[in-house]
Amino acid sequence: MTAWLENLMRQPRRRFYRVLIGSLLGSCLSGGWVLFLALPSTAVSVASVPNPQAANGSWVSDTANMISPESESQLNQLVSQLEATTGAELAIVTVPDTRPAASPKQFATELFNTWGIGKAGEDNGVLFLVSKGARRTEVETGYGIEGLLPDA
Repeated sequence: MTAWLENLMRQPRRRFYRVLIGSLLGSCLSGGWVLFLALPSTAVSVASVPNPQAANGSWVSDTANMISPESESQLNQLVSQLEATTGAELAIVTVPDTRPAASPKQFATELFNTWGIGKAGEDNGVLFLVSKGARRTEVETGYGIEGLLPDA
C-alpha cells in the first residue's frame, strides 16, 4: 500500500485529492449501505461531535459507527501522510443526523469553522462529513485548498 500511495503522490495533486475523496467515500459506505439506509438516526449538535485532533491527534470522528476500526486506522494513516506531504488537514466525520441544523451543509460549515480545520493563515483544511440520517455527504473546503479541490 505504501508504494501505491507514493506513486499516487507523484501524480498531480488534483488527481490525488480526487482519489482520496473517492476512497474515503467508498470506505465509509462499502459493506454498510443497507445499515446506512435502515437504521434510525439520532440528532447531534456541532458541540457534541468530538474533535479527533483535540482528543487524540487523529483525523476521524465516527459518531455514527459507520467505519470499522481497521478502516479508521487506515484512514488516519492516509490523512497523516497527506498532512505530512502537503500540509493540508482533512477531518473525516460521521454523524447519525445533522438535525437540529437547517441542513447538512450548514452543519458541515459550522463544524468546519468551530474546529478550525486547516493551518492558520493557509486555510487549507477539508471536512468530509457523512450524515447517516439525512443520507448526505458534504465536503467543506477552506479557501487555501480550493485551487487543488474546487467546489465544483
